[in-house]
Amino acid sequence: TSVSIADFSRVAEKVGLEVLLEFELEKDYQLPDGLISENQEFVNPTLYATMPTSDTLSQLLLLWKRFKNKEGPERGNTPWWNLFDMLIDLRVWGPKDRLTAENCRELEKRLPPSDEEEVQIELEHWPTEKEETRRKWKETTIEKIREMDGRIIDQGSIHEGSFHYEALLVRLAAGHVRNLINEPSAIGGLATLDGIQFILPQTIAQSLPSHFESLAVNTENLDPFDLEAPFRGLLLDGTPIAGHPTLDGGIVIEDVHDLVERSVVPNRRHATGMASLILHGDLSSDGRPIEDSRVLAIPLLIDSDIEATAPQERLFADLVHVALHRALEGDTPLAPDAFVINFSIGVRGSQFAGRISSLARLLDWWSSKAGVLFVVSAGNVQEDLLLLNSKYSKFVDLAISERQDLIRIAQRGQRYQRTLLSPSEALNVLTVGAASMDSDQSAKNATPRTVKICEDGEILPAISTAIGLGPFRCIKPDILAIGGKHEVRVLPSGEDSKLRVVQKTGYTGLTTASSPNGIPIYSKSRGTSSAAALVTRYLINAASALTAEGCPYEGQELSRIDLALLTRALAVNGATWPETANILFDKERDRLGKRHYQQAAEEVLRYFGYGFLNPELMYESPLHGATLVGLGRIKKDEGVIFDMPLPPSLSGEEIDRSMLVTLAWFSPFKPSRARYRLAALEAISASEDIQESNQKDSEWSLAMKATRPYESQISRGTVWSKRFVQKKKTVPTYSDKKTLPIRVQCRDASGGGLDRDEEIHFAIVVSLKLKTPILFDILEEIRDRLLLEPITV
Repeated sequence: TSVSIADFSRVAEKVGLEVLLEFELEKDYQLPDGLISENQEFVNPTLYATMPTSDTLSQLLLLWKRFKNKEGPERGNTPWWNLFDMLIDLRVWGPKDRLTAENCRELEKRLPPSDEEEVQIELEHWPTEKEETRRKWKETTIEKIREMDGRIIDQGSIHEGSFHYEALLVRLAAGHVRNLINEPSAIGGLATLDGIQFILPQTIAQSLPSHFESLAVNTENLDPFDLEAPFRGLLLDGTPIAGHPTLDGGIVIEDVHDLVERSVVPNRRHATGMASLILHGDLSSDGRPIEDSRVLAIPLLIDSDIEATAPQERLFADLVHVALHRALEGDTPLAPDAFVINFSIGVRGSQFAGRISSLARLLDWWSSKAGVLFVVSAGNVQEDLLLLNSKYSKFVDLAISERQDLIRIAQRGQRYQRTLLSPSEALNVLTVGAASMDSDQSAKNATPRTVKICEDGEILPAISTAIGLGPFRCIKPDILAIGGKHEVRVLPSGEDSKLRVVQKTGYTGLTTASSPNGIPIYSKSRGTSSAAALVTRYLINAASALTAEGCPYEGQELSRIDLALLTRALAVNGATWPETANILFDKERDRLGKRHYQQAAEEVLRYFGYGFLNPELMYESPLHGATLVGLGRIKKDEGVIFDMPLPPSLSGEEIDRSMLVTLAWFSPFKPSRARYRLAALEAISASEDIQESNQKDSEWSLAMKATRPYESQISRGTVWSKRFVQKKKTVPTYSDKKTLPIRVQCRDASGGGLDRDEEIHFAIVVSLKLKTPILFDILEEIRDRLLLEPITV
């Protein structure tokens, strides 16, 4: 279209078209010559609409042809000409749209050699609100499957609020699928059915294969769990060993899908390890029971001897939806107090390539609907990292910094094969990448035949961690967390070499409960799943700290959504770029050119997100600093002001200082829209003298300047975190009772989709910290007003 989405949608409705999908083209998309738009910022979406009948479609194409020939409208057709005026092109959604190149490649990997053997695929229908249309599409598709001697294995139908999901899991002979891949446009073929939006490989949710070496760990002195504590955390995974001495009393299993008996006890490794990390952390360095909480586990995967996977006979999105409904809703929800959900599960072969998966959309919708935070692992890339034109002998002779340069070149060249694993691209979730380091930093022996790719103490993402960015180039992963040290081996490959992460080792990793032989023992774990489990633990402990004695919400009962948003904001606020990220930024800026500093920062964000998480900053103020927290609600085009007291001791002093301002919210979504996120929040300094002159207080009354990530980069998701550093040679001066009014404001990010009456819950966290101690304690100076109180304007 050459106009805004909102304008197009309104005119489309007048001619009886339902807009089903908007797809965002690349940001460098150019309008054809001669087309001028008054709303250039909203120009680039391509929109698709459903037709009531095939006759109507034929008539529409005929009218379009007349319009393109510059013929005038006949009587009664003027509304169509009004619509056509907004279009750049019009075409039919075709077979190659339904069966994308990425899905073809994954289907080919799964095809058995024999054409007679069967393979399962998923068929997703268009997300229409019209029940009769859905019914007809489903009937037509089922009839076609039966013509192909196929079988319907499962059907999924979720239609709640703005979320629509209609899908079939079907089983076809491999020969039919092979023909479909080779000739998707064949007349009468499956890919020509109007009602089908996408043809997909079956969603095989899995946890990665486990390679354990047993360890002896003394856990006799672990403190017991509070058996009366609420379920504040929910674990969606395989089946944990609830009776393991380390987990006993801390976790309860609810077998919603009757999967427990299908996982024999010796194979219940992944969920047991995740539960152990959530409940006790790394047993080598922590071991304390989680604060004021237990965990409810609802198995979604079946554990085998090599991995855990979802049941083959079910649509996975439907399994997730039913589990969440049972846990959070209804007359007797299983876990009404759960505000955080650990989802260390990825979909096999589903690397993010621009389209948000149905599973990610489902998590986004549940976050907004129920006010819960999903902690999702970014995904682990199992394939070796290929180092082109670098022989084995050359690589091992290099210095560590030179090895890192070669690794970055390899990752940059292979980034599109190493992207986020579904559903970690979801916008409302907290996506966690793994830093290659152990929580126990004591010196350890290296696994034999491994090579070092980082210096001791350096914070770097594991080379197997999936790479961002997310949808609409938003910051993903959100944060990095400790994920166990990943050792690597170098393998020769002709003129090249390959880096492979060592899986089976007891030298490095996070110590967790395990039971590989049916006997309660312990083992090492590493990867993004482990990092996500630790972050889940941090979030639950942070929630407890918020209401503890002497803390901001002492003695208060915070709602599920308030805890979810506050802890999410605290996690991002507690993450900062380590020195390795700043070094990478400098190298990327040198490579790209000094003027391309934003692109250089984007390269860093792909790997580090907002940075490496220091969990201590989620529980308490920084050393020589103060952290303020607040909650609020806001509507479209409104503002909410928080008055932050400024410490008198900083006035008139040239003190090295920094500040972070972080907002977190759960945006509502309309899955059919290209600008899928409806609500965007930001914060500005709203000093009265600045408001009167209609200028921005870019220094935030403290002589500060914004630094990386940049404004355009932090504005794309559902977390907004701005970082400030001291503006050199500038000293702030203000009165003793001076406050900094911080204005939170909400805009419609979709071009017309956000209801003016919809209330958006949000949390705000502000941290002010000094590099060196001073005579006064700024925390004590503002302690009486530590909690930010909102004023709606």
